[in-house]
Amino acid sequence: MVDDHQVVRDGLRHMLGLQDDIRVIGEAANVEEALQQAELHSPDVVLMDIKMPGADGIEAVRRLKEKRPDCHIIMLTLYEEYVTEAIEAGATGYLLKDIKREELVQAIRAVQQGRAPLSPLSRELLTEFSNLIKGADRSHLSERELEVLRLISGGATTKEIGSQLFLSEATVKRDVQHIFEKLDVRNRSEAIAEAYKRKLI
Repeated sequence: MVDDHQVVRDGLRHMLGLQDDIRVIGEAANVEEALQQAELHSPDVVLMDIKMPGADGIEAVRRLKEKRPDCHIIMLTLYEEYVTEAIEAGATGYLLKDIKREELVQAIRAVQQGRAPLSPLSRELLTEFSNLIKGADRSHLSERELEVLRLISGGATTKEIGSQLFLSEATVKRDVQHIFEKLDVRNRSEAIAEAYKRKLI
């Protein structure tokens, strides 16, 4: 379980502890702790929040899947808008925190059976997920990358972008690099010009 709120982790631990076939073997409050715990315990399933201090849950998914590609990660969050980024990063499922206890338990079991649980609000994005997974449109910018691009066009620095979007500077730099690759440009000036050309900003 990865969540920066202790009360959320306590609640999840208690709830999941009632299940005979599910065992909580570790918990973390941030990305670095999550990577350490995953290395130590080799979990089958990780419940991952998105908004956390420092690097966010999307970054955690990418880094965790690099280290443990066989690990199933379910995003458990308050935010619907990061679903595309999460799936593209390697998350198996995406659920909102208002999910019922029985549904969460079923979702954990489902990923072990090779299924990908999604919140009801996310089901209309299944076609987009399929395209992303198949690599049909690798030039597609995620919602956060578009936010970063808009801030770049306004002259914001890496530090200022991180402050406004509550991201670490390392995460912002990674997003900027992804933007350059997707737009096939070499620097910020070219990115802004290409963004205007494509009517992205």
